[in-house]
Amino acid sequence: MKVIAAYSHKGGTGKTTTLMMLANAIEARGQTALLVDCDPQQNFAMYRRNSQGEGFDYWSDRMDVIYLDFEGTTVRQLEEALLAADESGKYDYALLNLAGADHPFNRLALRYAELTLVPFKPAATELAELTPALNVLKELEQESEVGQVRVLFTMMRSKLSAAQVLYKEAAEQQYPVMQTHIKETALFADLVMRGLLARTIEGEEPHAQGLRKTEIGRMKEALADCMGLLEEVNGIIGSEQ
Repeated sequence: MKVIAAYSHKGGTGKTTTLMMLANAIEARGQTALLVDCDPQQNFAMYRRNSQGEGFDYWSDRMDVIYLDFEGTTVRQLEEALLAADESGKYDYALLNLAGADHPFNRLALRYAELTLVPFKPAATELAELTPALNVLKELEQESEVGQVRVLFTMMRSKLSAAQVLYKEAAEQQYPVMQTHIKETALFADLVMRGLLARTIEGEEPHAQGLRKTEIGRMKEALADCMGLLEEVNGIIGSEQ
């Protein structure tokens, strides 16, 4: 079981979106994941609820969600949950969504990840929080207690302002970055609120018409982006999945 974490010192950077993209791709490949939410907002559970309703269910029984609040859970409890998931043989991946805070729980939880993704939106406020988060990871790296680390650019526009280019370059100087970028697009709403994309497409495409048919086409493009992100992730951690 591959453990992938999303980590930052603030909210709104794209941690949940990043992991939901991976969940979409994992599910589309017929694989399984345990989505571990350590953030009090419990976004994973919210997205699962939003994908289930009267007459439709666009969630998947291959995607399980558990909530371990970072302020009320010991690291031993997290370790036991991950070990149980691994030993069950049920999951190909565990996706660990850490709370947007500099907290001792996060520092200890990062030790279990083979890959930590640090989402970064090129903006001044984001850059101010990025450096301390990367410093934590560098400390763990020096102690050989963290796996691979990559900065992941999120909410990227086709054309960046001069200031955004500078923020992006500053981030690139601090740590290796992902080649994949998450775009700033209305597709995010479909991505994280309409259930798992492959199941949504499968359920709606046969009878979609008009605007909904166009929307299904955009979902396919979003799913392709998800698959690209997972492919790069697997290349980094040496997955043989």
